[in-house]
Amino acid sequence: MTQATELVNIFMQTLETKDHDRAASYLADDFLFNGFTPKPLGKDEFMTLMSGLQEGMPNLSYHLQDVKEVEERSEGNRVEGNVHITGVQTETFIVPPLGLPPIPQTAKSVSLPSEVWTFVVRNGAIHAIHTSKVPGGDIKGLLNQLGINVPIIQ
Repeated sequence: MTQATELVNIFMQTLETKDHDRAASYLADDFLFNGFTPKPLGKDEFMTLMSGLQEGMPNLSYHLQDVKEVEERSEGNRVEGNVHITGVQTETFIVPPLGLPPIPQTAKSVSLPSEVWTFVVRNGAIHAIHTSKVPGGDIKGLLNQLGINVPIIQ
């Protein structure tokens, strides 16, 4: 396992265990998350989104699998992994970065299709996560499975 893949695995484990401060420490200050939301999110917005989702779905799991380094470049190592988000929404939650009203508790399960997440790792930090576009995936797919049909204002 390379240092980059190890960093990605540790980051995703800390994110899943809701150790948000530690997870944020693995992200570069110029971090960008794109593909899952209509517009890219910076580090603070990404952490706010993930913690909000976990407040509403305490058993949220990313099911990260098949993590591998796919490319080493001067601008950073690219690491890919398959992410299959699942959870049950047992609480109301808010996700301010998306401009949504509070999402009421629905007690519905979420099981998004597997998406490829590509991590850009440089100088011991994650600088970007790009998610693949798959039908029924991303934040719109998640909200749809919860029965929430509101426009995302971002």
